[in-house]
This record gives sequence, structure tokens and C-alpha cells, in this order.
Amino acid sequence: MSSHVVPSNVNPNEPVADRRTVNPARVQLSGLFLAVGATAWAAGTIIVGDKILEGPQTLDTITGMLFVAGIFAYVWTVLSTRGAGDGWTRVIPAGLLVLLPGAFLLNALSFGYVGYDDFPPPLMILDACWPLSQLGMLVLGITIAVKRRHQGAFRWLPLLAGMWFPVAMAAQIFGGSTISVYVSAAWLLGTHAHLGVRLAARPIKL
Repeated sequence: MSSHVVPSNVNPNEPVADRRTVNPARVQLSGLFLAVGATAWAAGTIIVGDKILEGPQTLDTITGMLFVAGIFAYVWTVLSTRGAGDGWTRVIPAGLLVLLPGAFLLNALSFGYVGYDDFPPPLMILDACWPLSQLGMLVLGITIAVKRRHQGAFRWLPLLAGMWFPVAMAAQIFGGSTISVYVSAAWLLGTHAHLGVRLAARPIKL
């Protein structure tokens, strides 16, 4: 079987491996998952509102799981397309692929608990996967921007998406829980969902 090198819009001056190493349809599918997950969770957070402070809410939990699944699919795309580079920085998306299942499992196991204080110790440990994974997304966004393997919106939207967690926390501190819900939802739609739609409509060429 012969192999060939094709030009890339990831970096026009840098050839990449055989186009068949990553299926463009899978890249588009990951974008669809990301867009649907981010949109669903944004809507879920607005509907649930301040009730989330009382304890796990079914709608928020389900849509949160969809969001994490979409993020997982996107991070897989970054790793597969070498968006974080070929060196040691590949450990960043690889590490997220370990943390994100923990965040997903936290949501899945939280059904039936009235309050967060009712979580058993193993679930409290899993709870750390959520903030760690979101901070990891910020590091990943910075890495993608610095490495410049992806161009245009595919370079900068991941950085803006990674800023969701600190932006949401700042909105919580300075605007209160109600304001933070709308800021969070708007940021999810403008960054995560936007990035997902772009990937689904015009995937990164390999």
C-alpha cells in the first residue's frame, strides 16, 4: 500500500500524514456533538437557574453529560489532528481524555442525591474532575493558539471556549448567580457551540 503527503490548511508550510489517518466525517461528527452538547447545556442552565444551588437537578445533569460528551469528542479531534503539537504538549489533550470521563461519571452517579453534601467520598473525589477538566480546556486553548497548527477560527475559538470557566466564576462573584447563568449560557453558545458548528460545516482539513 502506497502513502502520500497532502498539503494542509492546518499549517500551509507543513505537510501532514496521509489523509486517511483521520476520517473527516468523524471530525464533523465531533463538531456536531460539541454544538449539540453546548447548546443543550446552555438551555438547561437557563431553565434550571438558581435551583442548581439547592442540589443536583435532573435537566442540568442530563444536559451537562451531553456537554461533557461533546467536549470529549472535540478533544479527541484535537489530539487526532495534532492541534496541540507533536511534542510533550500532546499530553494536554491526552490528559483531558482521562479527566472528562470522570466529569461525565460524576453527573451520571449524581442522580438521586438531594444535595451536594449527600455525595459519598468517592463522588466528592470525582467532583474534582470537573474544575480540573475546565482548567485543562483553558490550557489546551492556549496551546492551540501558540502552536498555530490550526488556523482562523479553529485557532482562536478554543482559547475563548477555554475561558468559559474563569468568565463564569467572575460573573458569579461580581454579578451573582442569576447573572452568571446568562453569562455562562451566552459564552457556551458563542464559543463551544460556534466552534462545533464550524467543525461540522467545514472540518479541519487533514
